[in-house]
Amino acid sequence: MRPLESADAGAESAPRSFMLQVEDGTRLHVRGWGPGPGRTAADCGPAFVLLHGLAATGESWGEVADLLARSGRTAYAVDFRGHGLSDRPDGGYDISTFAADVTTVIAELGLDRPVLAGHSLGANVILEAVAAELQIAAGVALLEGGLVDARDQFATLDECLAGVALAPVAGMPLVRLEGYLRATHPEWTDARLAATISAFDVGDEGTVSWRLTSPRFEALVRALWSARAADFWSSVRVPLTAIAADTGDANWTAAKRAAETQIRAAVPGASVEWLISDHEVHSARPDHVAGLLLEAFPR
Repeated sequence: MRPLESADAGAESAPRSFMLQVEDGTRLHVRGWGPGPGRTAADCGPAFVLLHGLAATGESWGEVADLLARSGRTAYAVDFRGHGLSDRPDGGYDISTFAADVTTVIAELGLDRPVLAGHSLGANVILEAVAAELQIAAGVALLEGGLVDARDQFATLDECLAGVALAPVAGMPLVRLEGYLRATHPEWTDARLAATISAFDVGDEGTVSWRLTSPRFEALVRALWSARAADFWSSVRVPLTAIAADTGDANWTAAKRAAETQIRAAVPGASVEWLISDHEVHSARPDHVAGLLLEAFPR
């Protein structure tokens, strides 16, 4: 698969940004990328609905979504409740509620069976959404999620909570955080840096805190600990592709390799694509991810 090349800077387009209300009155923030004037939905093929991982935001999909739009497709990236610019209600921090939220967003957008692509937590949300409503999607893409469960990676819930804990950055000046990220990740694009920063609130004194608060983060980790992705694989009756990253962690890669065999058996026609990358594969390799999505889900 040949990666997509970035178009000229003047070609297309800042995303649209708007709020949509779901069942309990919570408003979710959505970004939308279009293929440009003069094209209709019928010209574009199925839209892509892009879902982020734990404590991240829809902005993490920005580079992929822009490449999809430049290729003539429509894409939407959703901030889950409690994340990004979405509302932060007290409840609903479980995978079933997130799946119901996504189903409502699809209906509010008036989309007819989009392709659902989710990173990490977002992949688990997609599996539950498809299991609850079989006709919701034209295709499913699972990125670094939906293959290996938290219980396969950690011996206990306490180990899981410690292993995925949010970095203790509360009270750090934003300029210091940005400087640290640039120094430790010199390969990051400005877009990836901005997407990472979008996960934080910035106070009046210029210091940061996580937008996803600790109790809500813990509730979601507990939900992931309870999840068994394989229970939902057989519910997928549409084309499915998984994009897995070889992160250099031999044990994790071996677990994903084993799951690859299992998901191919459970979902006829399923494909699994591998990239050398860190866990945030859509942010680290946006050109390759966009190319794989377009190849797997053509017009």
